[in-house]
Amino acid sequence: MMVRSFFIFGLFLIVALLGLGTWQLHRKTEKEALLEALAQSQKTAARDIDKGSFTPSLFEPLYAEGHFVPGKTIFLQSKVHQGKSGVYILDVFQTQKGKFLLIQRGWSAREIADLPLEIMKIEGIARNPSRPHYFQPANKPPTYFWIDLKALSQDLDLPLLPYYLVAKDTSDPRIQPTPPIPIPRNNHLQYAITWYSLAFILLGMLLWVRKHYWKKENV
Repeated sequence: MMVRSFFIFGLFLIVALLGLGTWQLHRKTEKEALLEALAQSQKTAARDIDKGSFTPSLFEPLYAEGHFVPGKTIFLQSKVHQGKSGVYILDVFQTQKGKFLLIQRGWSAREIADLPLEIMKIEGIARNPSRPHYFQPANKPPTYFWIDLKALSQDLDLPLLPYYLVAKDTSDPRIQPTPPIPIPRNNHLQYAITWYSLAFILLGMLLWVRKHYWKKENV
């Protein structure tokens, strides 16, 4: 009876391992599509934010002409860049047509609120804020850990656009640019092979158990 129960449990486990392997193959397809979209976005010419009303696609290159708004700097805390802990520096940029865009200027080991005051052109990649994970601290203004554009519009008293821009240039040598486009790893095929291999090994073990012990148990 004990061997039979182990055999049944093993079959359930094999099904679970096969399911994990199949899911990894599905994730591989999704990741390949994402990587292709990222590659295509880098070939696209930057679009002027002031040219009409539109919602940019994820990672679309954009640019705007205008100026930074003084007194609207925020810092995202606990950000690691090249192995060092610091902050992301974000400022509000007002375009020539009066749109307000949140700009992630880059990373710094300390909080820097100095702004270039001249009219300038700024280029970057459109990003949508990612949802905070379970263990991420809550934002308690003026301390921020993640981007919430609706809440920031209220905190800064400005109608921010529903996306933000990761700038290619920080306009400040003390601020290091952050990669505007993440390049995720696509290791899902290796993961799928691992899960399928475990399922195959377990199947071999169960067949061996069935051959050597099941008959003995039924004697």
